[in-house]
Amino acid sequence: MRKRDLDTLYRMLEDYEEKAVNRIALSELSRTSLPLGGCCLYWEPGEKRGDPAKQRIVRVESYPLGKDKDEMYSQLIKHRGTIAGAYKGGGNHRESILRHHIGTALMNKNQDFCDSWEEERANAAVRKKEHPLESIVSSVISQMQVLIIPVKNPDANKLKFVEQNLIALLSNWGKEAIDPPSPGWLGHYCSNVLVRGSGLWNTNGVMLKYDRQFLAIMSAILLN
Repeated sequence: MRKRDLDTLYRMLEDYEEKAVNRIALSELSRTSLPLGGCCLYWEPGEKRGDPAKQRIVRVESYPLGKDKDEMYSQLIKHRGTIAGAYKGGGNHRESILRHHIGTALMNKNQDFCDSWEEERANAAVRKKEHPLESIVSSVISQMQVLIIPVKNPDANKLKFVEQNLIALLSNWGKEAIDPPSPGWLGHYCSNVLVRGSGLWNTNGVMLKYDRQFLAIMSAILLN
């Protein structure tokens, strides 16, 4: 059943992308090209489905229409990292859980640790010390692509339902692995067991069961 639902999801997304809707690299973000709210689906190089010609989703996010109309853009550029200023080419993992996860994975993989990475605050000296690792994190993220799906009237409850069920369907946590991560996936080294066990750069929702009804809602979103 889950395999069939995954195939349905990916088929809907393929149809959606055929309508000239393109994924964008995080390095190519533009404020004017982003909707006020919607879903973001992430892909990264080398991560395939059972069919090696097709990529698997590695992260899901959603952004409701709230008081901050630039919330999606603001968070995506925090993931991307800084492109100018004192920390050019780096970023701030304290403002991006995705950067945080990738940073721990890089440290564990390379056995080269930054002892301040888990600290909640950082002064200029700490930021300078962390900059080399932040720069590598940025280089990893710059290779990711994101499909941004606008949602009309994206209220928080609807988007959270869709996001949680997307994650629950895609997650391999405690289940037979379908579309598992590649042996070389960086997430295998992440300090967070939920990332390692789910095969996603997500933690919230990876242990939940999905509600099949969300596929109908997802279909309606993609058709609008």
